[in-house]
Amino acid sequence: MNDNQSDTAETNPKETPDSAMDENSVMEMDPHADKYSDPRVKITRSGILMGIGVVILGIVGAAFSIYARKTKLEKTTEFWGPETILALQLAEKIQLRPLGSSDFEPVDLSGTPSLGHLRHALLDERGFDWNTQTTGSVTQMCRKPVDGLKVSCVRLRLTDPTANRIGTIDLDLDLMGGWVGPSDGSKRVQTTAWVRPKLEKYFQTIVNVQRLRADQREQ
Repeated sequence: MNDNQSDTAETNPKETPDSAMDENSVMEMDPHADKYSDPRVKITRSGILMGIGVVILGIVGAAFSIYARKTKLEKTTEFWGPETILALQLAEKIQLRPLGSSDFEPVDLSGTPSLGHLRHALLDERGFDWNTQTTGSVTQMCRKPVDGLKVSCVRLRLTDPTANRIGTIDLDLDLMGGWVGPSDGSKRVQTTAWVRPKLEKYFQTIVNVQRLRADQREQ
């Protein structure tokens, strides 16, 4: 009888305290471990296809975002010329100078906040109304400042004194009408209604800050 009980114990072993402890340890480490083998959880073909679709949509969305933000240079390269495009991209020093009836001391814009946005605004072809392109200088469009404006026309001088990758490039901007063009007066084009107030606000702020610093030095 003892032998039969021994055989039964061998063929039908009961859970030992050690095995119970191991199972409890696993459950404590991962409380959801018992759900991984749940027969109700099934990986179906439609689920796989849905997952692949989400990944593809993510890739397409990222690519479209990059394309939309990429600077488009085809028309601006034709208008400005390759050297000016290079200057707008790489010029080490950019100086703001008065033009027309504007009156302020030249300002070094190198390293100023939002300078990257200024470069982009003058580079991206989507910032210009190309139907307005015409021959003539920007200075012909300059008017006296009105409505509390401090400046109406400005000139940007771009140089690269260290690397000497470009010569001296001068660009003229009419802030009131939104006209821009090379300083040789050969042609001009208007910026869009979206870009125009941004350029005007940027340069007005720069000139106001420069004047405020000058007043503080004099006191």
